[in-house]
Amino acid sequence: MLPWGLLPHRAMAALRRLVVLVLTLLVHPAAGSAASPVVLCNDEHFPLSYRNDAGRPAGLYPEILREAVRRSGVQLDIRVVPWTRALRALETGEAALGGVFSTTRARGQWRVSLPLHLERIVAVLPQESAIAAARVADLKPYRICIVEGWNYGPPLDGAQMDGGWNLDPAPSEALCLRKLEAGRVQVALVGEAAALRLPDPAMPTRLRTMPVGLELPVHVFWPFTVPDETVRRMDVALRHMDEDGTLRRIVQHYLER
Repeated sequence: MLPWGLLPHRAMAALRRLVVLVLTLLVHPAAGSAASPVVLCNDEHFPLSYRNDAGRPAGLYPEILREAVRRSGVQLDIRVVPWTRALRALETGEAALGGVFSTTRARGQWRVSLPLHLERIVAVLPQESAIAAARVADLKPYRICIVEGWNYGPPLDGAQMDGGWNLDPAPSEALCLRKLEAGRVQVALVGEAAALRLPDPAMPTRLRTMPVGLELPVHVFWPFTVPDETVRRMDVALRHMDEDGTLRRIVQHYLER
């Protein structure tokens, strides 16, 4: 038993506050636990991920992640930020990266989730361009804008080290299309969903899209700072969402209306 009566009034009050704080932390250890893991998505990737008018994460990828969080019971902090900032946060282990194509390097450096979505990549070019291509490899003779940090599958996986490719990276799909409209590149490789919405609505005929036979699964890259159990439970939730048709319904809501 503590000798409360032998202490001066002020010291006794301070000691009581200290004891209450210690007991609170013992009974509720979560109060002193680490913050929830953060998952970052691109804030300029409409309609797949973006910041809505209220400043909150919106779009296909945040919606899928929120539903997986609800089902799994894990705590995640889902945010949207500029793409280059999200890449840096992944590299330093500060945050996971949501809505990204897998690479051989990624699978050796981070844990890769089950797919969130299968995204079709298209070539965007000026309406008057005579370029014709059935696959990505056919674009090799041309100056191509790609999104920094993206992987476009085997044809371009190591293309930055291949002198035969003329690649011009940009931080976002929007900037890729601006380079194209300015005549700085001949082709832009972007996601089909974004390509249909990014050009200026007042000039709908300036650009056209061309399929290049490329569909890539989109994942979350988890740094090893995120607990294994969080990654496992999110994958279980994603698997069930795929099996019961939830993923398909979310895709229809954002991409097929």
